[in-house]
Amino acid sequence: MGASGVQHGLGRNPEDRSAEGSRGPVLKRRAFLGVLLAAPALVRAHPAPVPASTRDAELAARIARRHRVALPAAEFVVRLANAHFPESPELLLALIAVESHYNVWCRGAAGEVGLCQIRPGFHGASAADLIDPEANVRTAARVLRETIRAASSIEGGLRRYNGTGQAAERYAARVLAERSRLGATASADP
Repeated sequence: MGASGVQHGLGRNPEDRSAEGSRGPVLKRRAFLGVLLAAPALVRAHPAPVPASTRDAELAARIARRHRVALPAAEFVVRLANAHFPESPELLLALIAVESHYNVWCRGAAGEVGLCQIRPGFHGASAADLIDPEANVRTAARVLRETIRAASSIEGGLRRYNGTGQAAERYAARVLAERSRLGATASADP
């Protein structure tokens, strides 16, 4: 506390700064980088994907522009969608756009994790596993496939993926609108 008995800033006394030196922010940055490097998504080296087709390259470029993500990251997610949901990769990509805007580190209010906002424990994967984009997309593709099969329609499957009620109705409409923006054709429906 300062001479007036009031704490300053982030609970530090500016007069005590000399004891810390300027290393405080450096140590915090190093600790943050250590946490990031311990995450499975970064420890596991993913090679820069090469899009399978011109169509995939265009799709990745549209995603990168619209959601302001790096092109290699968008290409990687397009490759994952093609690999894990070949029935309609655009549908899975639209789901990712609505759920997380392609933010790998996204965390939902109810504890959902990653690109597809999967709840740890609900679908046989831990939070640590779901930080990995490949595990997250693979799990979401399996869940989406199951919900579409159970509902007998894409829209119904999207509603089930999200929950129930009016919020799930709006969610399904948003995902389908995003899929249209991505340029999906009617023949790509599963």
